[in-house]
Amino acid sequence: MTTTAVEHGPTMNTTATAVPRSSVGLVPATATLARQKISAAIRSGDVIFAVFGPVVFFLCFYTPLHRQFELGGGDYAQFLTPIILLQAGLFTAITATETAGQDARAGVHERMMSLPIPRVAPFLGRMAWVVVRMVLTLGGGLAIGCALGFRFQGTIVETFSFVLLVVVFGSALSMVTDAIGTVARNSVSIASVLMIPQLILVMESTGLVAAQAFPDWVQPFVRNQPMSVYADTLRALASGSAVEPLAVLLWSVALLAIGVTAIVVAGRAQVKR
Repeated sequence: MTTTAVEHGPTMNTTATAVPRSSVGLVPATATLARQKISAAIRSGDVIFAVFGPVVFFLCFYTPLHRQFELGGGDYAQFLTPIILLQAGLFTAITATETAGQDARAGVHERMMSLPIPRVAPFLGRMAWVVVRMVLTLGGGLAIGCALGFRFQGTIVETFSFVLLVVVFGSALSMVTDAIGTVARNSVSIASVLMIPQLILVMESTGLVAAQAFPDWVQPFVRNQPMSVYADTLRALASGSAVEPLAVLLWSVALLAIGVTAIVVAGRAQVKR
């Protein structure tokens, strides 16, 4: 008689069960990436430059120019503060070029594409840091401006519009430069090159002196270039005087449209890589 031995023991299932990855929502993903960017900015010292950069530039322009301006009966701190805040927006945009370039060189985009997060989250995380940086520069610029005589003399709505306009300006430019830094092979060189047009736009504007101080042949450019349009509008909002909104609204819409287009093109270029 044949005896069949049966072993009783734990049965092991060797078939691996696939566990579906749960996707992360846009808001928590963006918040996490934004915190990472802010932490990196704190470690690199960019937060300090964001706050004190406008203070340094304000003093550099105010010290040699305020006496001559105030001989004419004006308050140079009231006149100068808007262009200092706009210049801070330009520097924020230049910094955005380097930040996006660092992410591209480090392969951050490729890693983000492998995660279950919305594709737009890395960009929004960088833009969240841009907005935070703009708020910090506003704090530094307004602090030194108010210490030397700048005042908000308009309504709460006009004051809010003043702040919003500065943030929109810096954010719109940062969208363009973020896209450039994302696809550029050398974002550091691009950031250095961008210093030239920002210097021209600031110096050839009504931000430092009135348009009448420039030669006649260049005054049309000085009056109508974006830095002058924004600076004049900000002064009107700060003083509570009448505002001509058409030009600044057109410039804002144009800059935002260019920024969105640049981001879409840069995103498609990355997908094709």
